Amino acid sequence: MKALAVAVAAVLCIAHAPARAAPPAPAAFTAALGGTLADPVAVDDYVYVPNGATLSAWSRAQAGAPVAAGDTRATPAKGWLTGLARRGDYLYASFRGYDSLVAGVAVYSIADRANPVLLGQYDYTTSSIRMAASVAIVGDKLLLLDSENGIFTGNLGDPSHPVFTQSYAGFGAYAQAHVAGDRLYVSGRSFLGNSVATVFDVSNPAALVELGSANLDGYDYFRVRFRPPYAFGFGLAAAVTDLTDPANSVPRGRIDSPVSYNGVLVGNYAWGVGGFDGVEVFDVSNVDKPIHAGTAPIDTFSTDVTATAGSEGWLATRDDRVLRIDGTNPAQPTLAGAALLPGGTAPMDVAVKDDTVFVLGNAYGLQIAQPGTLAPLGRYVTSLPQSLQGRAFEQVAVDGNRAYLTSWGSGLVIADVTNARAPVEHGFLEFPFATAIAAKGNYAYVGTSTNGGILAVVDVSNPAAPSIVGSYVSDPPIDDKYMRFALHGNYLYIADQPSGGGTDGGLRVVDVSNPTSPAGVALFGDCSTPSDIALDPTGRLALVACMDGTRLVDVSNPAAPALLGTYAGEAYSVALRGNRAYVGLATGVDEIDITNRAAPTLVTHHDTPDTPRRIQAPADGRVYVAHGLSGLYVFTPDGLFADGLETP
Repeated sequence: MKALAVAVAAVLCIAHAPARAAPPAPAAFTAALGGTLADPVAVDDYVYVPNGATLSAWSRAQAGAPVAAGDTRATPAKGWLTGLARRGDYLYASFRGYDSLVAGVAVYSIADRANPVLLGQYDYTTSSIRMAASVAIVGDKLLLLDSENGIFTGNLGDPSHPVFTQSYAGFGAYAQAHVAGDRLYVSGRSFLGNSVATVFDVSNPAALVELGSANLDGYDYFRVRFRPPYAFGFGLAAAVTDLTDPANSVPRGRIDSPVSYNGVLVGNYAWGVGGFDGVEVFDVSNVDKPIHAGTAPIDTFSTDVTATAGSEGWLATRDDRVLRIDGTNPAQPTLAGAALLPGGTAPMDVAVKDDTVFVLGNAYGLQIAQPGTLAPLGRYVTSLPQSLQGRAFEQVAVDGNRAYLTSWGSGLVIADVTNARAPVEHGFLEFPFATAIAAKGNYAYVGTSTNGGILAVVDVSNPAAPSIVGSYVSDPPIDDKYMRFALHGNYLYIADQPSGGGTDGGLRVVDVSNPTSPAGVALFGDCSTPSDIALDPTGRLALVACMDGTRLVDVSNPAAPALLGTYAGEAYSVALRGNRAYVGLATGVDEIDITNRAAPTLVTHHDTPDTPRRIQAPADGRVYVAHGLSGLYVFTPDGLFADGLETP
């Protein structure tokens, strides 16, 4: 009877024990937005912009600013798009990814002009090194230009599925391609830094013949635009080269000018864009004597790519804008309007504050966006001068109502984000090579990853006048690169990457209880080339991204970090939420269960085209992955729509 009573009691205890919560479902891919740009293509009332792994359609049916129509955010390409060409109701985009084996052609239908649809992605070579650079159309054939392997011709008998054969063997500078009649004009930058223009005979698309190549001055020609038989160069001068005889190119007119990074050809005028003073207007009706006809006061800073649509110029810039320039009178262009590219052109980092996402753009500051959808709500442009190198933003951290931005070219920018949708600049601290950032209360912690690792403790109690009150360098400092910070209580945790042959890197712990005299207390060295770190809210667990695997480290005693477990694979970035961790690998993101710290297990792998720079996993269950070149990827938990509304 006693045994029976014990058994019954055990059953009752089990019956009344609280049910163990089921582990969360894996995050599901939602959208890919932003990333590097390729030249747009205009078709009827739309302009198509390749942006990272996504193609977007912008309406120009009405006057004014560009209007975003459809895009392929839900079906990104396997790599970032590098070129775009159109034939009928189809667009063809070359793409490449993180691995030399990832390259190909993506085919889109634009039968519905407002809504491009990805039909398929196709290979073109068996080479182990692939550098798909651009595409062009010759009659009913598609040309894919690979900078390492040459040119491949695709048969478009089935326009939705090109089949390729090699038509020219030879590497080259193939960044832009333009077809006129039986000639293919190609331009790009050589490994020596010169701009190169090459001309091919494409009368037989199955066997292309190189007719000649011209090395152009790398300063005169940052970018080249073709109007056969002429090549128009834009840079520190406006210059024209005659390619009538490609084997014997002839320099024609040239005129020094304010700097331009790209150009647009409209009628008898060439516009130099991307510089600091506005649109430089050149009359090129006489190619032997181009005339600087004036400067239109239009901000086109950091223009990366351009297209001509009728009498309009369409520009996409590294500071995340699409610009529409009215050239009805090409001698006096005017700005018709501007819009923001969702996800940005080089998303370096991402931070979340309540119902607002901050996307850090490399060239200007913050794009403010809605969670999930990343619909742009505005942008915060810092007061730093217009200079890509002088800005070069690296990381962002949000503490309370402040955002801290590190600029590799300048230092630390502090912004007031009390109204998250309209940040206002607080102050700036000059601190060259600033990379890592963490902040809490009256102090911010800034670290460098160039010329040795330096930690500066910054008093931000008066954000309008931040000042360095303390510093810390490891010994010897030149051997260190401070890649990422994590802060808990009085301890700062550093992903300390050795450089210059140094061997003392790893997870470094610094006591910052005395801001004027931070002191190193521990170095967990069982980690090869660390690049990122994440802490759980209790400050007891650190997740460290290392080239020889992700380390789970017990830091409950900061002076004696202890290894709990390792997850295999070259890791570059990490994020942590509860017992779920996200590890950025060369091939995407592994979502792992770390309930058992000693034996973390794979939940699922999320493919992305590039190595993640930064992963954020805020409390709402979403996961944001910033890649830089290939854009910003969003993963959403099961049961939550991209707009943030739960399913019924």
